[in-house]
Amino acid sequence: MCELGRRRKRRKIIVKKVRRLPTIFQCPRCGKTSVSVVINKKEQHVFVKCAACGLAHDFEYNRHLEPVDYYSMFIDWFEEEAGGLG
Repeated sequence: MCELGRRRKRRKIIVKKVRRLPTIFQCPRCGKTSVSVVINKKEQHVFVKCAACGLAHDFEYNRHLEPVDYYSMFIDWFEEEAGGLG
């Protein structure tokens, strides 16, 4: 027999992509994307280092800051202390 009703439409499931902050950053000295931020909560310090040129600095741990905040502090430190000449 022939059914007279319409076909039921399927619902489209919309998946929203969660935008995450980056974990690897660009080095202010060599320009390569190889700067990583290592947070050590036990020892209360954060180590930021470029794997390509070896530029590194330690910061005091603050539980309210994210890795991108430490990267910003790293850039500020490089411009002030290193004079930007590396």
